[in-house]
Amino acid sequence: MKRTHLFDEHKKLGAKFTEFGGWEMPVQYTSIIDEHNAVRTNVGVFDTAHMGTFIVTGENAEKFLNYVTLGNISGLPDKKARYSMILNEEGGIKDDIIVYKLGSEYIVVVNAGNLEKSFNWLNKHKMEKVEIKNISGDISLTAIQGPKSAEILQHISETDIKSMRYFTASILKLKDISVDFCRVARTGYTGEDGFEVFISKEQVNKFWKRLMNLSVKPCGLGCRDTLRLEACMPLHGHEIDENINPIDAGFQKIINWNNDFIGKNRLLLLKDKSIRKSIAFECTSGIARNSNEIFSGNKKVGCVTSGSFSPTFKKAIGMALIYTNADMNELKVEIHNNRRKIKTVTKPFYKKQK
Repeated sequence: MKRTHLFDEHKKLGAKFTEFGGWEMPVQYTSIIDEHNAVRTNVGVFDTAHMGTFIVTGENAEKFLNYVTLGNISGLPDKKARYSMILNEEGGIKDDIIVYKLGSEYIVVVNAGNLEKSFNWLNKHKMEKVEIKNISGDISLTAIQGPKSAEILQHISETDIKSMRYFTASILKLKDISVDFCRVARTGYTGEDGFEVFISKEQVNKFWKRLMNLSVKPCGLGCRDTLRLEACMPLHGHEIDENINPIDAGFQKIINWNNDFIGKNRLLLLKDKSIRKSIAFECTSGIARNSNEIFSGNKKVGCVTSGSFSPTFKKAIGMALIYTNADMNELKVEIHNNRRKIKTVTKPFYKKQK
């Protein structure tokens, strides 16, 4: 398994590890609930260097990215970020990504398990006057998340962090750390305010230690999952995959139908004829897990895509993909051969306080 540049630091902090996307990653340091609550109420820091990072440049960079995503990259202003997806020809979701524009370059962040697949796919469809560089091995990605994240990051930054708006990006200058490559974006995967910092691998240990010296709580993938579930953010291989299209997954609103893109023709056929939808639910008893079947009466109508105990709401929650014609008032989830009633709720479970 691969290890990030901070592996030894995680060991010193007593991290417990798990395999994720071919990487040996911290799943928790103290406890998932403890780390989850730190992010919701204060601040937590995640090593997310397992994610893939590409730089796309060239005269046709915007046109190219528009074509290989949902057609929604055109017109992306400088120093802004946009959430999108890479589709196959049938409209299935190969990966979900964030694209950041900084000057003439676009930073594309892909999921760890899809890094090679996504890089090869982009190169397969590369246009003239486009360059794609995989810088994943040269940089590290660190996420500082929580209501006090701006205050913490500002403490070690010369850049005006606090004035950055949500889904914006900038070159980052750190105090007393000389860095070859450093970018910051006000984005995250927790439903909280937060920042993601791209930094040269040679300086990431010093950056991490600076954060630890400010008594920031290190957090593992365990709470990252419960945080994103409360915010109803999708996880590839669960809410989205190559057999699920963005319409079924609930992301039709981010598709730009005015532009041409891979998978568009297939999606046009499904646009008003979707037979599946993604829902959020609460369990009346038990905890639903991924792949648990959903029933309406005696008829199977879908399955759970993610489920867990919510540390914030202290109840079992989940997301599921079900048929659109299912009776929403009679849904039950099968847990250990017992069918238990679930209550559908509006997404997301959690919204950050303004």
